[in-house]
Amino acid sequence: MKILVTGGLGFIGSRVVLQLLKRDISVIVADLDINKNKIRLENDIKKIGKDTNLIKYEKLDITNIKNVEKIFQEYNLDSVINLAYGIGAICEDNPLLASKINIVGTTSIFEMIVKYKIRRLVFASSETVYGANQEFFGNKAVTENDFAGIDNHFFTYGVMKLLNEFMAEKYITKYGCSIAYTRPSVVFGYGRQNTALNWAEDFAAKPALNKTANLPFSKKNKDSWIYVEDCAEQLVRLALKDKLNYSCFNTGSETLDGHQLEKTVKKIIPNANLIFDENIKSTPLIDDQNDERIRKEIDFNPRSFEDGVKCLIDDVRENN
Repeated sequence: MKILVTGGLGFIGSRVVLQLLKRDISVIVADLDINKNKIRLENDIKKIGKDTNLIKYEKLDITNIKNVEKIFQEYNLDSVINLAYGIGAICEDNPLLASKINIVGTTSIFEMIVKYKIRRLVFASSETVYGANQEFFGNKAVTENDFAGIDNHFFTYGVMKLLNEFMAEKYITKYGCSIAYTRPSVVFGYGRQNTALNWAEDFAAKPALNKTANLPFSKKNKDSWIYVEDCAEQLVRLALKDKLNYSCFNTGSETLDGHQLEKTVKKIIPNANLIFDENIKSTPLIDDQNDERIRKEIDFNPRSFEDGVKCLIDDVRENN
């Protein structure tokens, strides 16, 4: 079995690669910058005692459809896990480039799985597809069938993810493809690469190194969180399962506000110093997902927020 992981050297993608290698599955890692994080990934591969012969690297610009197809031609792929995507800042600052990556690039992957009869495609969507803040939905945890309406969207990123989901359903209906996509909430863990979401590491990483964590949200702000290793495990299990009952899956594991977050960190690091910005309004997004569907589908329960924080702190101290 061979599985292609696009964005395979990224924050989530590298964890997906490791999860596959633990299962002795051959992996094709495709990424825009192979040299940037290859050494780090190979060090992690050695830590889990796996042979790097199971892995091949391909430099890939997902906007270049010819290069995308070349990989499908060269390798006899069983499945694809697509994590190549332009994040939020790119979507707002350079929507033309973001459209090439996120819409044209993702749709080219859809085309390839049809043309080359790929067994399964899994990709990460986002909780931002729900658009409006929690007030729109009331106090309920949103389900996969909830929809805020396009007028209630704040971020270009979320609308692009919504279009990806729409196109996925079209390919499922028209061609009978097997496609699954998750809607991750705040994915936290060690190893974020200078993005606008660095705070999803810093809240525990800074205290772990006896530094102050300055957080861009208030203690009243609520979010749904999932540890990065569990997010990766969900994607892998969806790729490997023989038959899926659904295509769309919420993945928010645990919801808590800033008070609860601080309490959790201080339970592990009593002298932790977290500074919240009380002048910032709550994030205009949902803060509670119902993830019962994916728990049942893949028979996997993500670890608690506290256990994830402990893993993050251990990783930070081991690598610094």
